[in-house]
Amino acid sequence: MTLIIEDGTGKDDADSYATAAELVSYAANYGVTVPDTEPAQEALLRRAAMQMQVMGWKGRKASAAQALAWPRYGAEVDGEILPSTYIPARIQYGQMALAAEIHADDIDPPSKRTGATIRKRVEGAVDVQYAELPNNSGYLLPAAPDRPSKTQFADYLIKRGLFAVRA
Repeated sequence: MTLIIEDGTGKDDADSYATAAELVSYAANYGVTVPDTEPAQEALLRRAAMQMQVMGWKGRKASAAQALAWPRYGAEVDGEILPSTYIPARIQYGQMALAAEIHADDIDPPSKRTGATIRKRVEGAVDVQYAELPNNSGYLLPAAPDRPSKTQFADYLIKRGLFAVRA
């Protein structure tokens, strides 16, 4: 099924900000891997758009009937309020970056990854132990190059970067 692209009008049936062709071009430009077939690329873009729905964006939806989080009403960026029919390019690039990240996690699941080597013993047989990578600690954030979508979305999210909670 062909993607329905949000163009700033607040479509009630939109399911992406980017096309499969744009995703392929993004992957080639940024050296990331995406699926080879168009249906798989479209499915990946839909998954990324769904993940974007739960992010805390500035402003509010321009229309209650629109399917996706953008366009927004009252989203202030760099001291200016964005027009309610505007979808920033970084939202589209962020969706494509997020789609590439989802695909990377699909082909190399985080649960199968190993941490840094914390012990290595060589006495006849080799004994290697890796640090555990907690997935839910909430304290360690990946570096920006690890998750480029976070960099793309930073200016448009309510909470940007690190913040302190007073106890």
